[in-house]
Amino acid sequence: MTKERYNIFINTHDLGILKTAECILVEDHGVLTEFGFRYTNEYLENPAAFSLDPVLLPLHRGNLELTCTGGIPGLIDDYLPDAWGRKVLSQLAFYRDKIRLNGNSAIESLSILGRSRIGAIQIIRPDQSPDFGLGAHIAELAKAENIAQQVDAPDFNDFNPDEVSLLYLANNGTGIGGARPKALIYDETGAYIAKFNRFTQDSYNNARVEKTCLDMANSIGITDRKATIHAGINGREVLLIDRFDINENSSRNHLVSINSLLKQPETQRDFYGAFRYDDIYNIIQQYSGDITTDLEKLLKTMLFNRMINNTDDHERNFSLQFNGNHYHLSPAYDMVPSLQKGSYHAAGFQHFPSPPKLSEVSKFGRIFGLSKNRVAQCTEQIMSVGKQWQEYAEKNAVEEQQIELIFSYFNF
Repeated sequence: MTKERYNIFINTHDLGILKTAECILVEDHGVLTEFGFRYTNEYLENPAAFSLDPVLLPLHRGNLELTCTGGIPGLIDDYLPDAWGRKVLSQLAFYRDKIRLNGNSAIESLSILGRSRIGAIQIIRPDQSPDFGLGAHIAELAKAENIAQQVDAPDFNDFNPDEVSLLYLANNGTGIGGARPKALIYDETGAYIAKFNRFTQDSYNNARVEKTCLDMANSIGITDRKATIHAGINGREVLLIDRFDINENSSRNHLVSINSLLKQPETQRDFYGAFRYDDIYNIIQQYSGDITTDLEKLLKTMLFNRMINNTDDHERNFSLQFNGNHYHLSPAYDMVPSLQKGSYHAAGFQHFPSPPKLSEVSKFGRIFGLSKNRVAQCTEQIMSVGKQWQEYAEKNAVEEQQIELIFSYFNF
């Protein structure tokens, strides 16, 4: 049996850097069995305090104890590395510490996580001080890209990486949803997520195609993130996307993934049912402070994902974000086309395994409680931007062959 205590700090515009809560993790053979949590009195007495998880961690005094039966509470799960981050951390542990990291152990993962994270919280041991890093300076971008390619290579186990480089990437490339190689980067004007191309695995130039999709999504209001392409990085291209969790004064916006909000309260396991956009609709109705705006954004995101054939619309690719007053649906992210025809989406709709095509929307009438007229207006917006795919792609210098190939997978 292993037990570890942690302090949870937050860094927001209204609160500053403040110790928010204390927690205890108890594991049996590397598997989490108990989670104890308590907000600090200082935090509860602050008028800007809010629930870190509106479902499982409501604001109240006293201890909250959760039983974990094969699951991890959302607050911890969101903080732990994604698929790519776990890969980096396992290599770091092996080459630096000469141990094999137990990927199921939250305690082991927390012991070697870096301080540069997405979101507003930091989970550290009682003997540590909070340090909300922004990642690595853009001058180190080539170094990050190079080690990312090495970690991602199929024959990586035959390569003995420089442990300093690997430690650097682990500190800056974890905590972001998805399995794509990435790192956190900053310069004098902003903070970014750097996404790296996989030329041995990608079916197209992901940097240019994802930027094209982001530009289209910006035009219909489902995201407000800008992106730039940096060419000539070790002879390759890197996509830098503005982080929406960072404010101008370097304070943060707290995020809670939909995956966390759908956890099974009795076990803390991930949602085991058929995930649907309707589940996000239900969460918005309960916890959003701007329901109508969020439901329109959800509708547009659903239709946009179906149109571009983004079938990777799983629970971790949606979040609620706290803006200082209330939770609202975060800007859309991780929207890239799949080059597989006929495959189901990770998120269905009603009793269908995939969202409706644009040509099918009218038969549903009201969707997510929005009027038929408003649904039709949103559908027309998506249709209009979809028909401009070639124009958007050409502006981003996507190769003509890739433009035609990707468009052949669009669903109208």
